[in-house]
Amino acid sequence: MKAIPYTDEDAKIVVKRFCDQVFWLRRIRHIYKVLFENDESVTLMEKTAPSFFGDLNIILHNYILLEFSKITDPAITGGKENFTVDNLIAIIDWPQDIRDKLTDLSHKAKDFRNRILGARHKLIAHTDKEVFLFEMTVDGFPQGEDETFLKTLQEICDITHEACLGSIFGHMNLAMPGDVINFRRALENAVAFNELLSDSSGQEMIRLLSYLEKARRPGERKKDSA
Repeated sequence: MKAIPYTDEDAKIVVKRFCDQVFWLRRIRHIYKVLFENDESVTLMEKTAPSFFGDLNIILHNYILLEFSKITDPAITGGKENFTVDNLIAIIDWPQDIRDKLTDLSHKAKDFRNRILGARHKLIAHTDKEVFLFEMTVDGFPQGEDETFLKTLQEICDITHEACLGSIFGHMNLAMPGDVINFRRALENAVAFNELLSDSSGQEMIRLLSYLEKARRPGERKKDSA
């Protein structure tokens, strides 16, 4: 595996894509935090679709841990390159001071990786029969260590991005139109509407039901407003 100069265009592409992947991981972790680590959100989910959100909790949790372990996989597995922290360090010819910083950060990321490998190997990427059948638990990690792990990845982004493109990757703005915050607000509105509908009668109930019917048929609502 021949390293490419850190000033090469190919190196810039690799760094950009790596930072994009870290940003994606932060977004998914943000979604999980807003939904499942917030008392108000949990209450909203219990009032709307607890079974669905219980399933979503498991799906997101497993996906996040799998992606955390994948990005800290070895640079090469079975003769094939992996797009990981170690690969980022190995395939680019970094100045020695930068390589030393990246190596230290890689070791720090692997400390967290070691805490989640049991879950990956026994339940997420593979299904260990004994663990699955007898619902055995696997080791987890102390609260907050996943956020420390993500900050480590972001530090790797900033260092490599500055070296290759002349500026740090910078703040990862996780809020955007139509994101999980808007979804939570929609749940709040739904709960409020349901309570209002339950307390209504007569013409008020008819009016609210008409709004509900329009919400169920968005195509017709667009046609009416045209």
